[in-house]
Amino acid sequence: MKVDYAASRSTVRQMLLLVYIIVLPITGRWLFEWDVRMALVAFFALLLPMFALFRWPHAPLALMTGFIIMLVGKLSYAITTDPLAGPDEIHYYEQVTGFERLSQFLPYAMEHFQTQWMNISAYPVFGLLYMPFYKWLQLEDPLAIIWLNTVLLMLTVNSAYQLNDRYFAYQLPEGGKETFDRTLIFTLLASPSLMYMSSLFAKDVTCVLLGLYGASLMLRRKWLLFIVIIAYATGLRDYAIVYTLCFYWLYSRRLIAAIGVMAVACAIIVLQIGPLGIINAGMLTIFLFISPNPINLSNWEPELMLRTAEALLMTIVLIASVYQFARRKETRPFYTIAFVLMFTYACALVLVGYVTVTGRSLEYGLGTIGDNMVRKKLPVIPLIYTICAYTLAWSGGLSILKRLKILSKSSNAILFDRLLPPKGGTEHEGGAAIER
Repeated sequence: MKVDYAASRSTVRQMLLLVYIIVLPITGRWLFEWDVRMALVAFFALLLPMFALFRWPHAPLALMTGFIIMLVGKLSYAITTDPLAGPDEIHYYEQVTGFERLSQFLPYAMEHFQTQWMNISAYPVFGLLYMPFYKWLQLEDPLAIIWLNTVLLMLTVNSAYQLNDRYFAYQLPEGGKETFDRTLIFTLLASPSLMYMSSLFAKDVTCVLLGLYGASLMLRRKWLLFIVIIAYATGLRDYAIVYTLCFYWLYSRRLIAAIGVMAVACAIIVLQIGPLGIINAGMLTIFLFISPNPINLSNWEPELMLRTAEALLMTIVLIASVYQFARRKETRPFYTIAFVLMFTYACALVLVGYVTVTGRSLEYGLGTIGDNMVRKKLPVIPLIYTICAYTLAWSGGLSILKRLKILSKSSNAILFDRLLPPKGGTEHEGGAAIER
């Protein structure tokens, strides 16, 4: 009887991962009672075995470097950033302090869903995720949300890799798959935007993960579970279906469907806002890459410096993407659908921003995109970094390393050729040839 060792290893890995996910928060709770700051350091160290249990490509240097950068960044944000930095974060945390037990929160959440199902608030919806975490482990410190969000961040990066590994069918140059995978994983792990937002008492990383999961379920045609996921995701963000479909259309290569939805979105914008809305959507498509604006010197202050540096990198990637699109026909199918999806998502944000601005009786004009659009680009961060990885792969990301290896081998060969006699042998004093 043949044994499928690969399947067995996968099953064992999944079981170990499940056990570790259960044991990790229990250990974290004990550490948190000891000391908050030291608990965070110890908890981050304990994430390494969990990280290793995920399925990754054979790229130990990229994986470990990205993982260490993520942990250092997360630790620095935990020390310097207040997890309750805004009104939404405060309202989320108020549910922790306002309900002594989970059994008190659940009836409140269910009543809200039944009576406000046409206008569901994200507060009880997100509470369904973090309230069990807080109440079962008897935690009260808002910093504890960093534990949960960091695990969700790791799941997000792994989900993005899994989607690209299984469903990315766009042409890559010879040897470019290795560059593509390593770049995608490293940049997502080291993304300051993801590190920062996962350090707040906020729902943003959860939204990204649900968008990727939703797309994966659609690709695997698991429709019942998809309905559950998209219903929950919509409770967190009204336009969750938009970025979920963006991921789905990218990996299923449904360009016609994507263009059709983009056309519908443009028509709605023209009817609701006018041509100005289309202009703002085009501007926002670019702004999704270059926010915070690197040209604005105030964005280089310590609080925003890392995210501004990330925006500067994305600016370079955007320019390189345009260059590769113009230069190589093979890249145009990917860049075309990627642009269509980014523009479609920008249209959704413009509509949301228009409702927000007019709802506050403010003037809507050129460049008006609503409130905190820098934050709302997070759901498409995996798409942005997929574009980055694809561009780097076509820009010869490994060519320098390959040339260095070739040069090293050539240098060694020349050195040995100089040390050793010619192939035909040379005569020594005894008259016999020295064989190589």
